[in-house]
Amino acid sequence: MPARTWFSERWGVKFKRSNLESKSYLVVDDFGDMRSLIKNMLLSCGAGDIVAAMNGAQAIKAMERKRFDVVLCDYNLGSGKDGQQVLEEARHRQLIGLGTVFVMITAENTREMVMGAVEYEPDSYLTKPFNKELLRSRLEKLLAKKQDLLPIEKAVENRDFTLALELLNQKIAESPPNIGELNKLKGEICLQAGEVEEALVVYDKVLAVREMPWARLGLGKALFGAKRYAEARVVFQDLVNANDRYTAAYDWLAKTCKCLNQHQDAQDILQKAAKLSPRVITRQQALGELALSNNDVNTAEAAFSNAVKFGKHSVYKHPSVYANLAKVVAENKTGGEGLKVLKDMQREFADDSEAEFYNAAAESVIQRSMGDSEKSEQALERALEEYQKLGKDVSSEYSIELAKTYTKLGDPDKATELFHQAVRNNHSDEELLSELGATMQSLGLQEDPSSLISEIRKEIIRLNNKGVELAREGKLKESISLFEEAAEGMSGNKVVNLNAARVLLMDIEQNNNYAGKINRVRVYLDRVKALDPDNQTLRKLNAKFQEIVGT
Repeated sequence: MPARTWFSERWGVKFKRSNLESKSYLVVDDFGDMRSLIKNMLLSCGAGDIVAAMNGAQAIKAMERKRFDVVLCDYNLGSGKDGQQVLEEARHRQLIGLGTVFVMITAENTREMVMGAVEYEPDSYLTKPFNKELLRSRLEKLLAKKQDLLPIEKAVENRDFTLALELLNQKIAESPPNIGELNKLKGEICLQAGEVEEALVVYDKVLAVREMPWARLGLGKALFGAKRYAEARVVFQDLVNANDRYTAAYDWLAKTCKCLNQHQDAQDILQKAAKLSPRVITRQQALGELALSNNDVNTAEAAFSNAVKFGKHSVYKHPSVYANLAKVVAENKTGGEGLKVLKDMQREFADDSEAEFYNAAAESVIQRSMGDSEKSEQALERALEEYQKLGKDVSSEYSIELAKTYTKLGDPDKATELFHQAVRNNHSDEELLSELGATMQSLGLQEDPSSLISEIRKEIIRLNNKGVELAREGKLKESISLFEEAAEGMSGNKVVNLNAARVLLMDIEQNNNYAGKINRVRVYLDRVKALDPDNQTLRKLNAKFQEIVGT
């Protein structure tokens, strides 16, 4: 029991309770003396619910077990995850929410550290040494700002974005002191919900009053979401020109350039951002992949090497990075060096079937380059075995990786077939289609991939339009047949699968015809959920589905 509470209960003296007293705290530091010091500071502020962790792994486990109100995390945690990686994993896995205060504590001020930590936007920083009064003051201000966000956090966690926006609108209507932060959150939730037009309105209103970099970035993201790429490019370029250290603007500028088929520009932009802040492995991975599509193997090797080095303890660590590094190392140096990278991958991803697929596909290419056709074939068989285990629901990433493998092994027909399937499954994803086109061209599979992709897209759009028109004319049986056949051949296509679910639900609702349809609807909705859990149309169809089945 905090001393002040004991004194109050024993002698009847009333103190004004601090909002720090009722909160739960996680203190993360690799030095025991520092953990004890911070814990004692919190105790003297009236806090009682305090958990300590000595490294990043312990911190993540603590957050898995319990939702903390405040996380005080040192940046440098010795071996293992650093503070930045703790924050990125906590955000990625939603172990902390909108109402959580995350404070980064550091004694370092190197540019690399500062830029890396800023990327993930902790709520505040504390530089060692600091005293109890500074800690108390900082936490009280941060918690006061967060207090009103708890109902919104709950709505967002439940994926009820409509409710979250309603709650935000109510608060914004009261013109509170933190209206800027509320508008920023509203814009982010609009984007997350796919409400790009509403997001545009939010950001335009903010910018009409005052120029705010976060609002300008949000405006660009909303324009990107609306597929107004040329306008988005101007917005992001202006942001970079105004602040050449605004790395988030670089990332979005590169994404936009890719959608405009400006792949060399996108690579140049990411190289600048990676130089400013090298510790973000998703950026290094994106740079490596762009460099590969631009046939720049030296840049690709450097980027993938950085992604491996900085991502060793990151939640974003992925076997595809190791596989790409192995292949470019084999090309730039020797096959033996490439195989060493694959051995590192096996150690990092033990008993991981996804890693086994990437490992086997890369080994097949490397062994062929070393002149060992037998080992190359054996590795390809292992890759195909893992690929086939996934069945019809195999992701486009696997198909693209296998297509690249077939190209390197001298089988362009199989590679082309897989690339075409990836286009059919992702006909509405401009960024991925641009990547596919650039990759096909760099591999020599297609002289004019843009025309090919355009024709495939038109074919799928015609199919969708025909199915929708049949449904409007009341020809549900024909519409269902068309969409289900299409979904069978394009299990990774979100639009097709959503339309298949939609017409089946229409038939159930209009004709009370449940026979065999409920499970089929579940299959289509589950496919889209696995690909895009925040899809706006998916949420609406899920709500209709729950209404119909009553569960």
